[in-house]
Amino acid sequence: MFFRFDKGTRIPVDLNNMFSGSCFIAGGHPSLLKENLKLLKQPGIQVISMNNTASVVPTDIWVGVDKVDCYSERILLNPKIMKFSMISRRDLMVGDKLMKELSNMYFFGATENHFNIHNFLNPHRDMWWIKNVFPIALQLSYRLGFRKIYLIGCSFNISKDSQYSYKTNLDDQQINWNKKTYRNFVEKMKLMKPHFKEKDFEIISCTPNSLLNEFYPFMKFEDAIKEVLKDFPKEYDTDKCLHSSEMASEKYKDIEKLKEIVRKKNI
Repeated sequence: MFFRFDKGTRIPVDLNNMFSGSCFIAGGHPSLLKENLKLLKQPGIQVISMNNTASVVPTDIWVGVDKVDCYSERILLNPKIMKFSMISRRDLMVGDKLMKELSNMYFFGATENHFNIHNFLNPHRDMWWIKNVFPIALQLSYRLGFRKIYLIGCSFNISKDSQYSYKTNLDDQQINWNKKTYRNFVEKMKLMKPHFKEKDFEIISCTPNSLLNEFYPFMKFEDAIKEVLKDFPKEYDTDKCLHSSEMASEKYKDIEKLKEIVRKKNI
């Protein structure tokens, strides 16, 4: 269940399966900067960015579950990005606005209980909050309708000299905390493979040297882009579009009959 707010009133919103096909989930590992990220701007590509990764990656959907001071206001105030966060953050201030007043902003409930490696994608009112945005990004992508996920910038590695693709200055304690969190969920990802298969939820790593590459298939970023766009129209070809006056012609009716025959054969 998702929510938005209108003049302070909480409104339930059904966003389940509003999308289909595939998406890229972008984490913040510095390996992102070695990729041609402009390829993600192409029509036919959907990108979910976690946290401040939206500062370096062309982003359609954003998810962040920490307090607003953890994120760039340029991301949160961007009306073009469909944004998701925990409903407990709704009354935090972003500049001179409450988070619930932001354009294109949606909320979900979160729980530390209920979920495990066997029911991770099962329908539930809330998302699984275990101090890590990545599992929520996976659950969000599944609920929105995506069934094939390409992971970029999701290395699950961090060090003092290689932190994020955007500017940060984490100390040793923070880095060690991240390492522990990463290792914990990587182990869960390994164990969840049968559950993902049961749910027809495909995970492909496009992150070189990711800890997931040991047990999830790896594909080069450029090849993943080609795979997603292989059946997507390459041109707008508006010159081939019919004028509305042609809709009543016998030729058009014959074409529609042929399409209906083909459609029924494919059902």
